[in-house]
Formats: sequence, C-alpha cells, structure tokens
Amino acid sequence: MTTNRRSRSRQSALKTAAASVLGIAVYSIFSEESYLHNGRRFLTSELEHEMEVNPLSMPAQIAVADDSEATDFNAGENNMSYLTSSHSTLLPWAQNNLVDIHDGPAQTDATNMFWHIPKAGGTTAKQLYQCMGKTLTIRIGIDPRHGHDQTDEIVVFPPIAGKDWKTVNVDTTIRPGIVRAKKMGLVQSRTADLIFTMEPAFAGEQLFDPQNKGRIMALFRNPVDRLVSKFYYLQTATWERTYKPEWKDMTIVEWAELPSEDENFMVRKLSGKRFSEPVNEMDLILAKEFLRQRVVVGLMGEMTESFRRFNIAMNVDVQEERNRRCVEEYFGVKDADSGVKNSNKHPKVVEGSPEWRALAKKNHLDIILYSYAERLFEEQKQIIDSYTAQDSENKQQESVEERNEPQPIVEVIHRNL
Repeated sequence: MTTNRRSRSRQSALKTAAASVLGIAVYSIFSEESYLHNGRRFLTSELEHEMEVNPLSMPAQIAVADDSEATDFNAGENNMSYLTSSHSTLLPWAQNNLVDIHDGPAQTDATNMFWHIPKAGGTTAKQLYQCMGKTLTIRIGIDPRHGHDQTDEIVVFPPIAGKDWKTVNVDTTIRPGIVRAKKMGLVQSRTADLIFTMEPAFAGEQLFDPQNKGRIMALFRNPVDRLVSKFYYLQTATWERTYKPEWKDMTIVEWAELPSEDENFMVRKLSGKRFSEPVNEMDLILAKEFLRQRVVVGLMGEMTESFRRFNIAMNVDVQEERNRRCVEEYFGVKDADSGVKNSNKHPKVVEGSPEWRALAKKNHLDIILYSYAERLFEEQKQIIDSYTAQDSENKQQESVEERNEPQPIVEVIHRNL
C-alpha cells in the first residue's frame, strides 16, 4: 500500500513538473539547446519525440483540474523559472518537510542540512563551520573511541580535545545512520546547527516532518570536473575507506567504462534511487524542481559568494569576530574561490577531449542538472538577499508590538484621612 501511494505521489508530481517544463522551464530536459519565443521556452525535437511516445508528457494528460489555477505559460522572461501554479511539482515529503526557498530564517524555525556531494567542496563546509564552533552531524560522531555509538539517546560532545566545535552521536551521511538518527529524534532535539548528508532525498523524507522542517543547501561542481578529481584523488588517498590504488594503472577513458555509483550521481541522489535502479529524464524533471523550490544553491567556482548565502540562510552573524576570522581564513582575497583548503591537484581534462566525452556520455543528466544549477545560482541572489529584509521587518514588527502592549493598570485609591 505504501509503495502504491508513493508511486501515485511520484506520478502526480511528475505530471505537474512536466507541465511546468513545457511552459516555463529554463533548460531542455534532454538537451541544453532550446530557444525562447514570446516568453515561452520551446524544447528540442528530442523532447517532442518523447511527448509523442510518452503520454505522461502530453499537455492534455497533465492539465490541471482548475484552469483558473493553471500556470501562466506566457510569463515574462524574468519569471521563467518560477511557477505560479498552486499544484505542487514536488514529492509530498519535499513539499511538506522542507522550507521553501523564498522563506528566510526569520520566517521559519528550520534545521539546516548540507548535501555533501563528493569532491564538490563539502569538506571545506565542514571545516568552516567547525572553525565557527558549530555543532555538526558527521561520521566522527559514531566513532567507537568516543563511547557514544551504542547510546540510544542524543549526546552532544566535542570529538577533538582542545577544539570547541561539537558533534552528535549519529551518522547522517548514510542511510542506516539516518534511520538511527530518526529513531533518536535528532531534528526534534534541536541539537545540531548543521546536518551533513550524502542522501538528500532519504534524509529529507526521514529526518524532517511538517512540524520540524529542514532547510537544505548544497555546493555544485561540473560533473566531469568532479569525477576527474575523484579519479585522481582516490589513487593516492590512503586514509580513505574507498582508496583505489589500482586506478593508477587506468586511463580516464578506461575508468569511465566501469560500472559506477557515480553515474548521474546528483539526479540519482535527488530521486532517492539506489545504484541498481536506473534514472531517466523524469527523474531529472523532479530533480530540477527540487533544486528550484527547496535548495540554496552554491557553486564550487563561486565559493565566497556561495558561503555568503549559506551564512545568511543559516542566520550566521559574520560580523561576530570569530565568524569573521573564519570566513577570512577560508575565503580571503588570495585564492578565494579555488578551494585551496582541501585542494587535490591533478591534470585537467579539456572539454571535448576523448576523456571528457567518455565521462559526459555516462553523466548526461547530471550535466543538464548542473547547467540548471548555474542558472538558479544567478536567480537566487535576490532571493537570499531578501532574507535580511525579512529579518529587519520581523524585528520592526516585534518592536511595534512591544510598544503597543497595554501598560499595567495602576489603581489609585484615594483615602479620606
């Protein structure tokens, strides 16, 4: 019954998302080539072919019940990627458990979650917020040496002597750890400043609920560049559990032909599918909508600006002396956007080369999603900056309410002496 209900919810979200793509999507689902005409973006012939063979994509099949609430497909170019329809293009857990991108920290009491995409700046995020003394949920929290890995209650502790940043005795980076964290009431405990995960869909569905919502943010990197970095990194990273010395004897083209859980990694993780389950263009549609409506998007090539936005979304006061020093340490003027704190120097792969084409071929959905993330990064600047205005408005409202509070009545009793 649960499986059927999830299937119906998925189909409903797909239909509405497909409608948005037909009307105002900013990129083609199957190709990055598309053109704009009269405020409406028309997709390539490949999508038209898909519409013919797949009725789910046809406008007649996905028409909303109430035409008065239908999306305005003639919206101006400035509104191209923002829907006006009241019909959700998200799966129910994403719609109900995560805050909307337009809602700043002053409007919501959400728990922050960072989607750590491997080799895309996630380690820098951990180090920055450790520097600020935050409480993070990372793998070290269940290290048996600390003695809290078998405890059924939430324990917050500093894992490294002499450091004041803290962790929690859960591992939210993997599915079993997320299930355990849910049973222990991690989000409800309000103990974590930032939850790190590599399973954004699973964590979003399991950890949060409508009364205890989450805010998700992520750093994105060009998929080919990310995979090349991983290929060279794991050849030498003896400290990693996934150390792969055998890759030293392989070319990138040979490596690209191997079965890999990294194939269309981002779309797969956002769809919640496992390695054994294929991902397709419909998963890409949902992934795009998820990014558009729920994710504070950062780019590894724009680290300074990305973390400026993350700090605003997390309500981090970067004017506070300690936080300011941490930001300067990691994103100073020199090499501000190069990721030097956790850099992995390696040969570059040129776009269009045999190596690039081999990796791009197996990750075509991720490449389209990354292009979409780049567009969203530009569009979200105004949205994230509006969070500070929301905060000012809330403070002004609180001040007005305080001034308008009724004063205590002082009863004066006149006595005849």
